[in-house]
Amino acid sequence: MRNIMSKKISLFILILTISVLAQIYAVPLIFGVILCFAPILYLASIRVFGFRFAFLLTICMSLLTHFLQIGNSFVFISILEVLIIGVFYSKKGKDLFTWSFAYSIILFILYFMVELLFPEVFASMKILTNFMILQVITATLFSALVADMLCDYLPLISKLKSWFPAPNQLYFGQVISHILIFSAVFPLLIIILVNARAMENDIYQEYYLQYQQLEERLQRKIAEMDSNDIQNYELDADLEKAKIKSILDEFIGTSNKRILIMDQEKQIWLDTNNQNESSSNLDMEAGFVKEVHPHGFIWLPSNHQTLSDWYQGYYIGETAFLNKTTLLIIPISSSVLALATNLTDYLLFALFVLFIALVFGMLVNRILSNSLSHLTQMTTDLPGKMKRQETFYWKDTPIDEFSKLGQNIENVANELQQMFADAKKKNDLLTARTNQLKESESKLYRLAHFDTLTDLPNRYSFHIDLTEMLEEQAKQDRFSIVFIDLDKFKQVNDTLGHSGGDLLLKLFAKRLKRFERGKPITFYRLAGDEFVAIVELTTEEEVQRLCKQLLEAIMQPLMINQTEITLTVSIGISFYPENGKTLDALLHHADSLMYKEKKRHHDLEDLTYGEEND
Repeated sequence: MRNIMSKKISLFILILTISVLAQIYAVPLIFGVILCFAPILYLASIRVFGFRFAFLLTICMSLLTHFLQIGNSFVFISILEVLIIGVFYSKKGKDLFTWSFAYSIILFILYFMVELLFPEVFASMKILTNFMILQVITATLFSALVADMLCDYLPLISKLKSWFPAPNQLYFGQVISHILIFSAVFPLLIIILVNARAMENDIYQEYYLQYQQLEERLQRKIAEMDSNDIQNYELDADLEKAKIKSILDEFIGTSNKRILIMDQEKQIWLDTNNQNESSSNLDMEAGFVKEVHPHGFIWLPSNHQTLSDWYQGYYIGETAFLNKTTLLIIPISSSVLALATNLTDYLLFALFVLFIALVFGMLVNRILSNSLSHLTQMTTDLPGKMKRQETFYWKDTPIDEFSKLGQNIENVANELQQMFADAKKKNDLLTARTNQLKESESKLYRLAHFDTLTDLPNRYSFHIDLTEMLEEQAKQDRFSIVFIDLDKFKQVNDTLGHSGGDLLLKLFAKRLKRFERGKPITFYRLAGDEFVAIVELTTEEEVQRLCKQLLEAIMQPLMINQTEITLTVSIGISFYPENGKTLDALLHHADSLMYKEKKRHHDLEDLTYGEEND
């Protein structure tokens, strides 16, 4: 548990460090507008690590960047951003880009209400505030789109898959809508950035042009001055100073430009500003200075370089008028406002394009998803549907290729269904015929191997079984065969008729089957009243004992047509291999012994009959 917690803390610190570094090394674009990748990171954290993780990460990142004076107070809006988007995503799911739209609407409503309730707060900087709000909304939407795409597509890379939780299922329409939105908005943002850079360069070029005009005017004034004028100038004569100021005032006209001429002690020698505001006290070391040409630079009151700092900044061009330094000071507020106005229009257009792209993306997603979903439903359990003879129907879609594909699938499915139906009929017919053949084969097998009257194995089965036993006697196991013949069966036929004789044979066979159960003996009917048995016992004593049990079972009285009959049989036994090693030899030996036994029974009956007559 501690290891898991320590890993989470280490991961949090790592991502927090990366977020702060992303804020520190944000790419400055123009007039306080920066390109920062931190929003992509903490928005992606909502999907990867959950809302709580991302919310805590954003709070810590905002506090650190603020207290380290990396960003400005505007950075705290990211907390509201993660709070709203994170709550919506954790409760409703879907994606970050959708809820970034909801956040943008909420932010716009809040700004509109504050502006409505406190108009004096935004009166002086309404244009800048409008631009900053649009900038935040655009950055949020684009960051959410990129974060969604990273979370959707990075897990598809096998080496990065373990870094992400179970990714959401991607849909074809979703991929197409991502491509559509990104391809519509990203080039537009690049165009806006390029145009903004061009406008910024135009502003700097305008400042440089005014600097050159001032320099030319000063050089022309120097050329017009004679030695007395130069001497009066060096002696700080008021008349000469007034002449120079008149020339500079004429150069400035009604603009808000200001020109300072500084003496060798860096004190103001001449100031075109009648209110004598000390622009010469601009703290170059405390503020931010950006060089725009070799003798001109932009000064900002703060190193943060926010849009507000740029609004309060100045262009300062430095030249020389004889032995004194001359500064051309131009407030850049009007240029910043003009640029912000143009960029506001650009961003509004970009948001409009983004909205249109989103609508078209949702429409394309819906059309593609519905079409593919219908195709999926149509082809799901295709074999089962064909077996159930379900009807295949394709509903046309606005996309011609999908309609043709669906129609082709419908035609193929119906053709296959008909083929399946025909094949099923043929298969059923073939199965029925196969069953008939199996049944006929079974009947033929029984006819060939079993006696139809007694249901005992017949002579053919006896020959097959005994032949197999003789072939398998490599192990030299002993066995025997017992030849059995019913005594006086002809008298039974004469007395009870052939039907009575057949019934006697059936009852005799049933008695043999009952005796056979659980014993090493198998009975066969050879013909008429002749039966034979294979006994798988190795000693003669065991065989004799089994035959004695058999005779006892046979001699039990039985009833045939209400007549009690006591059966007697004559048996002959032959042993393998003593009495023969072939089927004929074994059978002949057993048959001979059986006939001897039958003759003995006949002689015994004749003797008994003679004694009774005497």
